[in-house]
Amino acid sequence: MASHQAHADDDDQVLTPYVQYSLLYDDNLLRLRDSAQAQATLGTTQMSDYVHSTAGGVRFDRMFSRQHIRLDARLTQNTFDNFRQFNNDQRDLNAYWGWALGEHFTGDLGYVYSQGLTPFQNLRVLEKNIRTAQTRYATAAWQLHPDWTVRGQYSRFSLGYDLPSLQNNSFSQDIYEMGLDYTARSGSVAGLQVRHTRGNYPEPALVSGVEINNSFTQDELKTRISWLFSDKTKFQFLGGYVRRERVTGGAANYSGFNARLITDWEVSAKTAFSMNLYREIGGVSDIDANYALTDGLSLASRWRATEKIRLDAAIDYQRRNYNGAAVVTGVTPSDRKDTYKKYSFGITYAPLRSWSLMAAIYREDSSSNIAGYGYVSNGIALTTRYEF
Repeated sequence: MASHQAHADDDDQVLTPYVQYSLLYDDNLLRLRDSAQAQATLGTTQMSDYVHSTAGGVRFDRMFSRQHIRLDARLTQNTFDNFRQFNNDQRDLNAYWGWALGEHFTGDLGYVYSQGLTPFQNLRVLEKNIRTAQTRYATAAWQLHPDWTVRGQYSRFSLGYDLPSLQNNSFSQDIYEMGLDYTARSGSVAGLQVRHTRGNYPEPALVSGVEINNSFTQDELKTRISWLFSDKTKFQFLGGYVRRERVTGGAANYSGFNARLITDWEVSAKTAFSMNLYREIGGVSDIDANYALTDGLSLASRWRATEKIRLDAAIDYQRRNYNGAAVVTGVTPSDRKDTYKKYSFGITYAPLRSWSLMAAIYREDSSSNIAGYGYVSNGIALTTRYEF
């Protein structure tokens, strides 16, 4: 649970050190089906735990003429009351350079690094498993006409696990993207973009005597629209044709329509709503599945009751249809279907510009047609943050 920023950035303060402490209680921390599964896998019916997270970091934010530099580095110590074998130190770094060259060339360079405990709902492995995720990206845009802009992007994402048994889930992907946008006088944007993705799993897995490698290529052609309907309402749409092919071939390929629609509605200076509706293909952390096609809907609301108090509520619903590797018999069926729901509510109180307090409650409900993959979890998080 990340706390909301207590106050707007002070233009005169370039360097901001901060400290943060969070206490999380979760009644099903390891995302198990029930106490019987806990007893069978852990030797105890204990499913709940308290997690203490103490963080310290520093944020740098400054404009140098038209160049924007941001840096956020943080170290977090996470300790568990019951499942102490999962105690870990988490490291996060986010570096960004927004550049401008002349009047017509703009872009950004960035690097994001995160090292910490793998969330238990991601991989069904009840061992301490530290994952390292890195993203490098670069974008450039050329305004060749007051109304037309050509843009390009390259990004590389890599994910690795330190647990030897999960090395075959480590992977990397390279994304190449080009687009052409038309900007109307109202500020609305319409355009087309093409994207090519190469996903690589360097270590194939051996399942039932069969070697599985989920490396893939993916090509997309999509329409991009950002419609400023009014001063308070904005619609964003990205959708089109997607084709995904496994490098080693087989039946686990995909082609179809993917889309995402985002609506932002600023009802007033104090109240706002947002909706995120999507149908997208994505990779999964299962050696026996090449991808999952996800239909999702997210709703969020924000109400600033006073200058010091803010309320947030959100609902997230996902339906995931998996495509398994047809060459594997007796592993996860290719017709696996999961449903995921999450409800959350939070309140933030900022008694001072530099100090904030937050309380949040949530409920996760995941079900599957595969036995043992469903769970229910309820939690509460308390967070305090101070910026110097």
